[in-house]
Amino acid sequence: MNVYLLLDILLLILIALFVPIGFWRGVQREVLVTLGILFGAALAESWAGPWGADLANLTGLRESGGAFMVAVLFLIGSTFLLGYGAGAALPMPRPGWVARVFGALVAGANGTLLLSYALRDIRFYLLSAENPAFLERAVVAQFLATGIGWVLLVAAAVFLPIVIVLALFGRGGYVEVEEEEAPEPYPEIEPPTTRAFPPRVPSSLNDDATAVYKTEPPTVPVRAAEETRPVRISESEDDASRSGGARLDAEATALLRDAHETIQIQTTPREEAHVPVSDGTCPYCHADVSEAEVYCPRCGRIL
Repeated sequence: MNVYLLLDILLLILIALFVPIGFWRGVQREVLVTLGILFGAALAESWAGPWGADLANLTGLRESGGAFMVAVLFLIGSTFLLGYGAGAALPMPRPGWVARVFGALVAGANGTLLLSYALRDIRFYLLSAENPAFLERAVVAQFLATGIGWVLLVAAAVFLPIVIVLALFGRGGYVEVEEEEAPEPYPEIEPPTTRAFPPRVPSSLNDDATAVYKTEPPTVPVRAAEETRPVRISESEDDASRSGGARLDAEATALLRDAHETIQIQTTPREEAHVPVSDGTCPYCHADVSEAEVYCPRCGRIL
């Protein structure tokens, strides 16, 4: 087995690796990858020459080597950053089985397109002077390097009828989906009802039944049993002199002294009549006592 056959097998394996990725991602995301590959190829074709010469002057590489580095960086960077990055960043619906099958086909075409642009840059920038016939000995590598136009033409011939069929016989309206009502987060609480009071009936002819209703009975002012003397509170002489005011007159001083005066009532104990002891018993509790005792041992009265 020669090296050219190994190169063809390696290229086929690389293309086959794109198929399960496209089946998992769906056709919408793989179309974005296609746009990223084409955009990177356009950037490489426009800026590989001038920026490759600047890179060669800065790094000491050959001009063709610098142009190849710029072209590959544009191609790989646009494919993964713009293509796969846009598919991961944009919100996409979950793909169905049809979208997954077409995604696998588009992913295989993306792998073929990416390897075609990479081999074209290798043949154009690296193998133009030393060994231009290196890729011509490998069948798959030669087709990918020189037949990129055929790859694009075959892709257009395959997907154009599919797009036309989907445009003519696809679903032209919206699909009505009945959504279930979401449960209420909190139960609805009924407001408390107002308490109903019985209608107020006037208690007399002069009473107003339309007045504010009160459940408590009306308060009746009670007159004091005895008239009380009003208390006049006035400051003392020291407070008046300290505050800079005039001294209290004699009448105000008398009233203040009279308000703080405590009335003392003299009381005298009542003298009880002396009852003599008769028949050896206490005249109060009729306990047995002797004539020599002064106090009754039972009630404590003086005998």
